[in-house]
Amino acid sequence: MSEFYVVTGWTLRCLQLMVVIYLLYYFKQYRFNLLFGGKASLKTISDHKLHSCFLTALTCLIFNITSGQLASFILALEIDLQIKIQIYYFTLVCCGVSYAVTLYIVHLIRGCLFTQAARYTLYITFLLVLLNALQLVLRGFLESNAIYAFYGPITVCANIMIWLIVAKYPFYKFMESRIRQEA
Repeated sequence: MSEFYVVTGWTLRCLQLMVVIYLLYYFKQYRFNLLFGGKASLKTISDHKLHSCFLTALTCLIFNITSGQLASFILALEIDLQIKIQIYYFTLVCCGVSYAVTLYIVHLIRGCLFTQAARYTLYITFLLVLLNALQLVLRGFLESNAIYAFYGPITVCANIMIWLIVAKYPFYKFMESRIRQEA
């Protein structure tokens, strides 16, 4: 089952990278503004949606890769198992909170509105942070595996939902352009 989670994690990272690359490729005229633009480049609601989706996708990708690498590093440590479990879940809680704070700050700095995609990913991240905090308490301090059987599937489903939410905007833009080309 562990291999399934590893393969799923790498698949989601690749899919998130594809969303970021697609946004940069499809919106070529906005490429510089997506990466370095400020409030002046946001003239319409559509611009706000594009920038918010890009910021959300990029932040998701960066934190997904970072948390995955940190988790692998922690699991490879040669320390007592109980301490390793505590460090592992504490790190995941910190990564989730850092993602939420970073996403908020980059939206604030850029001056763009929070789209549904950004808000929904924050809601799901909040649930993942709570789940990891619960695992920290249960497994890390109380040595209980009460929700361990549910933890993996819930985490995978939440990460898939985050990807679907982030990929929704580029997918609709792609389909919209295809419909316009056919008409």
